[in-house]
Amino acid sequence: MSAEPAAGDGTAPPDPLAVMRSRNYLGLLLMVAALGVPVSAAAFGFLALVQELQSLTYKDLPRALGLHGTPLWWPLPLLAVAGLLTALTIRHLPGTGGHKPAEGRLGGGPAAARDLPGIALAALASLGLGAALGPEAPLIALGGGLAVYAARLVRPGLAPSAAPLVAAAGSFAAVSALLGSPLLGAFLLMEASGVAGTMLSLVLVPGLLASGIGALIFTGLGSWTGLGTYSLALPHVPHATQPTVAE
Repeated sequence: MSAEPAAGDGTAPPDPLAVMRSRNYLGLLLMVAALGVPVSAAAFGFLALVQELQSLTYKDLPRALGLHGTPLWWPLPLLAVAGLLTALTIRHLPGTGGHKPAEGRLGGGPAAARDLPGIALAALASLGLGAALGPEAPLIALGGGLAVYAARLVRPGLAPSAAPLVAAAGSFAAVSALLGSPLLGAFLLMEASGVAGTMLSLVLVPGLLASGIGALIFTGLGSWTGLGTYSLALPHVPHATQPTVAE
């Protein structure tokens, strides 16, 4: 993929259909299909580790300390520890723990390889100890960064204009099963990344390909390990009753 995957000299937007018919774009699809497997497997392992940390800190640790169940005050010290660990990660490791949520969209290009450990550690500290609710932002950053890093190992001459497409496909693969369907994960990523126009047309095909492969890997690993696919769907929703004053 040493050649540019997009046509045009920068004075006019490329024709998406012409780009999709090009040989470079077909090669990009093959690369994305291959990268979708390890990226989605890494995302599955990340979610499994997060779940294990949550179970350890909120169930096993109180029991080991002789407490009956998890007290209502238990999250308070854990949130303090999560904040301290996250702050130390942001302060001493490159990458600032990922994007800043206050800035909204996950823009700025794919994460560099040197930033990935800091992003992963900050996400594990905040998710594993209950300081954050959802894993979608870390998965998008880690999936995109891992995909570009792996692509450059395989093809050192990866064109700069191909990197965003590879990163988007890696992010698609990482969140493919998060909402229960690879299509829903694709819509989440398009909304979060702010991709639109011609770039959306070019990203959508490799992104959906990687998302489908990622969903297959999540389903297979979930069945093989018995852990499931880590969908954000609520498995046990209590029956709705009349709200009380406290509620």
